[in-house]
Amino acid sequence: MSTLMVALSACAITAYAQSSFITITYKEALQPALILRLPNKTEVAEATILQKLKETGYNPETKGMLFWKSNKLDGFYVFNGVTFPEMNNQKLDMYFKVDKASENKNQSTVYLMVSKGYDNFVSPQNDTVTFYAAQKFLNGFVAGTDAYKLDLDIEAQQKNVANAEKKLSDLQQNEKDMHNKIEKLQTDLSNNQNDQKNQQMEIDNQKNVLQLLKDKVVKR
Repeated sequence: MSTLMVALSACAITAYAQSSFITITYKEALQPALILRLPNKTEVAEATILQKLKETGYNPETKGMLFWKSNKLDGFYVFNGVTFPEMNNQKLDMYFKVDKASENKNQSTVYLMVSKGYDNFVSPQNDTVTFYAAQKFLNGFVAGTDAYKLDLDIEAQQKNVANAEKKLSDLQQNEKDMHNKIEKLQTDLSNNQNDQKNQQMEIDNQKNVLQLLKDKVVKR
């Protein structure tokens, strides 16, 4: 690999490695937020959100079937009462928004706002500690999405292997069935040949009888 390619690869990895501060519109007002670009589809990003939340001890799936999907405000998935150990288990509300990357449909953009309740969103200015704890949490999504995508790839490949093994098993069974058919055909062929010999003997016998009868006519 050329030096240029190595440099470009390093830049690409760095581009996806860190989140950054932005402001985003929520309920018609600008609010402090974090943005992170991920080299994965939105489905993977959403699954990573659930996985990372579970790592904090929060399980959105216990709230009801697809509760997290329906608990959406102004385009954001809202998870109330999330705690970070490094924040002395302070309860925070986390607002996530996941969009397809405009330049590549196989990539996604994740937005995160963190609130102490009642839409009291934290920023680097009003709560540096909480904001950077949230940023550290979001930055962990890069490795998280890679791990989740790897799990999906492994699961898909396991299915490919299972399907290939089943196809081989089916082919082997077909071969066995064909061998059985061949053996039966060979048996049928042998029986048919014997039947032909017996039938020929019967014909010869009947012809002899016929000839005897004809001989009697001549002598009469």
